Amino acid sequence: MSRPSRAAYEQSELDWNRLRRYAEKVARETRTPRRTRQVVERSERVRQVKGGLFGLFTRQETYTVDVPRTETDAFWVLRTRSWHKKERGQRNQPDEDQSALYDYCLTVKGGLVVRVTSHTDVFFEGALTFSDTTTSEQPMTADDVMLFDFEAEKYYREEGRFTIQTDRDPDRKRLKHHAKGVGLSLALKRLHQS
Repeated sequence: MSRPSRAAYEQSELDWNRLRRYAEKVARETRTPRRTRQVVERSERVRQVKGGLFGLFTRQETYTVDVPRTETDAFWVLRTRSWHKKERGQRNQPDEDQSALYDYCLTVKGGLVVRVTSHTDVFFEGALTFSDTTTSEQPMTADDVMLFDFEAEKYYREEGRFTIQTDRDPDRKRLKHHAKGVGLSLALKRLHQS
């Protein structure tokens, strides 16, 4: 099998309408279950407690209980990429550990989105002093679709105080498909058929 031509790939055009129609079809027809996770919520309850002489008096008492429930994602993950940076502080500066997880998803309504979960930990003198996690979501762009057409560029660099490790960017020297959008179409097809 011959390698895809980069020139032919660059001349091809991304057919957004076709991709979106196919994504909507896959979301309607796939039998693949979405990811689930256990979530524990605190719930306040009230109970009657007997007290006093011979238990003749009752009073209300409020207490909390942990109520586990299963939460289902509103999307299927088609591909995941990541970025991770560690920075060792100097003198009175804290150490910082930052990471981002990029999930390229199909929503239950057929939308194509990128969910980015960013996490930051700050350590001062070896103790965790700050931790923050945020999640954002935006529609896929042409650059996001292109990630499916190329192999991931694995990158690791350690220089001085910094260490960076990532596979979030495409390796533009390792093309996998002959036209723009084919990689995403194949990812949708795998989800549709599984």
